[in-house]
Amino acid sequence: LLISLPFYLLAQTQGVIQYEETISLQIELPEGMEEFKSQIPNSQKNKMSLTFTEEVALYESAKSDKAPEDVTMGSEDGGMMIKMKFDMPENKTFTNISEGTMVEKQDFMGKKFLIKGDVEKYKWKLTGEQEKVLDYVCQKATYQDSTRNLVAWFTPQIPVATGPGSISGLPGMVLKLDRNDGEMVVVATSVELKEIGKKAIKAPKKGKKVTQEEFQKIQEEKMKEMEEEFGTGSGTRVIIRN
Repeated sequence: LLISLPFYLLAQTQGVIQYEETISLQIELPEGMEEFKSQIPNSQKNKMSLTFTEEVALYESAKSDKAPEDVTMGSEDGGMMIKMKFDMPENKTFTNISEGTMVEKQDFMGKKFLIKGDVEKYKWKLTGEQEKVLDYVCQKATYQDSTRNLVAWFTPQIPVATGPGSISGLPGMVLKLDRNDGEMVVVATSVELKEIGKKAIKAPKKGKKVTQEEFQKIQEEKMKEMEEEFGTGSGTRVIIRN
């Protein structure tokens, strides 16, 4: 028993988890185009993968042969056609659990950025509620601030303090996450506990190095440029908060 115990503990703290992200799409159509709203999907689903050990984790888009989803809208008389393309950027989030640091690779407007910083410390509240996700009994925890309302379901059966993206701070793996009442819902679809080699999880290195504050400023400035170029009163806006 003493000989097998270390192998059992190792098996519970390393592996690969597949998730499905469902992101709510907020569609803003210009005046006179309301009839096309029913032709636009109200959500987008993405396949994600989390490779983890007790010390580090990498959350990224799952490999898929599926082509990006296209949506074509138009009136029956052929007077107007609109084509929308939904393409998931290859963003990655590397977390050093033991050190409390993270590196996030973000693709924005055709450019790659590396955002470095500390893992956010959430002040979670445990509710005592339980829910089963796959074959794991999970406990409910909540966090709320001025802009976010998070509901996380974590399992102590996988004693690693991480989950989708940079979620951390709970005594177990987060297998389900709800942000802002359905704005984004992430649910584990499979769990494979296995030994992960030390070189299997690497932090992304390609991209311009910026802080979170610098990246946010870049986003705001670029969006302002686009609004000035194309105007805010025309065109179709698809808002995805991820």
